Amino acid sequence: MYAESKRNEVRLLLAAGVLQQRIAELTGVSVRTISRIAQERSGPATTSPVGAPRRARPGRPSGVARYQDAVAAMLRDEPKLKSVEVLRRLRERGYTGGKSAVYDLVKPLRARIGRPIRQSESVPGEFSQHGFGQVSVEWTGGGRSRVKLFATRLRFSRYVVITRVTDHRVETLVRAVAAHFLQIGGQPLVAVFDRPRSIVAKSDPQTGEVLAWNPTFAEVMVRLGLAVEASWLYRSRPKRSLENLMGWVRRSFFRARQFRDADDLQIQLQAWQEEVNERRPARATGRIPGELLRGEELLRLRPVKLAPEQIDLRYPVRVDPTGMVTHETNRYSMPAEVLGHSATLHLYRDRVVIEAGSHRAEHPRLSGCNETSILAAHRVRLPAAGHGKHEVVHPNSEQRLELGRDAKRVLTDVERVGVRQ
Repeated sequence: MYAESKRNEVRLLLAAGVLQQRIAELTGVSVRTISRIAQERSGPATTSPVGAPRRARPGRPSGVARYQDAVAAMLRDEPKLKSVEVLRRLRERGYTGGKSAVYDLVKPLRARIGRPIRQSESVPGEFSQHGFGQVSVEWTGGGRSRVKLFATRLRFSRYVVITRVTDHRVETLVRAVAAHFLQIGGQPLVAVFDRPRSIVAKSDPQTGEVLAWNPTFAEVMVRLGLAVEASWLYRSRPKRSLENLMGWVRRSFFRARQFRDADDLQIQLQAWQEEVNERRPARATGRIPGELLRGEELLRLRPVKLAPEQIDLRYPVRVDPTGMVTHETNRYSMPAEVLGHSATLHLYRDRVVIEAGSHRAEHPRLSGCNETSILAAHRVRLPAAGHGKHEVVHPNSEQRLELGRDAKRVLTDVERVGVRQ
């Protein structure tokens, strides 16, 4: 049984005209399953908000998936091992499924292990590699700091983009991905992420297979039109020919240089990217990445659907009894008509938009902790809200709640009497 994100990846590759055998090599999905997905009428995968009921996923569950690493190890030790012998050994390990599932697993694994993927087999615009990293830097002017980075590299042309970031959060990642693709001039079919702890909600502890993505991350990737994969570099997973991207950055850039301060590091980092992209041939291809990008790969890249400032991270929230919505310790006001209602918070780079039914509120984004944003329209008392809809909203509602439910009810009744008189 394949997750919807994996099926979405297959659909994207099919839509791009990639041959089914090649898709099987790239994704680890059997050709027979790819043929079934190609015949499905459903569109690309969509993600449900947190808390929404889970729908049944298509496809039949496979009991052999958890033995993938074991089968790969057998074939690495004995490349000519017969499939029937693999089946027998799995039976001894407790496998109770059918032989066809084992044979379907062995075939692509045998092909990839017996004939490693070479650079010449990479297709322009096929996939990119992304990764977070941090380096402890000692400044020549005194002091030491941890420098956090996010890197992107196209697999075919070897073109690389690296930026400094403030943290390794999901929001930072998705905006950096979009910014890097805009700088490159387009986006590939598949994005592969190294050590993706911040974007994987649940994974198999033995195989490293992603069982559930971070829902906010997955929703943005779908809107960008990107298929996503995770690569745990410390595990033996021959799905793709990948390198330790941040390890290469550390060896090639940081080890041979010294920096006066953060500004000097930024200047040198920009100059180094210009050198490795436009003047120095890549070791894997023998060609200059910038020339290979403009000559072959750029024609196969797809337009970037969202700029970083257009990306809104969507979170399900609830309007509390004080008319406020809380996100990351900060509070934003909403109209009295939606007290207790569910809402969706759209988090932009510079603003926050909250939608609850037909009601919409836009606030400037608060950057501190425990801050409050109350719109002028929400400060006004709305007497109509207290007659058959909601209680009257007061500036000191929080204080009344702290007194207790009974005290709040008495004070509210007194206020209503005063309003009617």
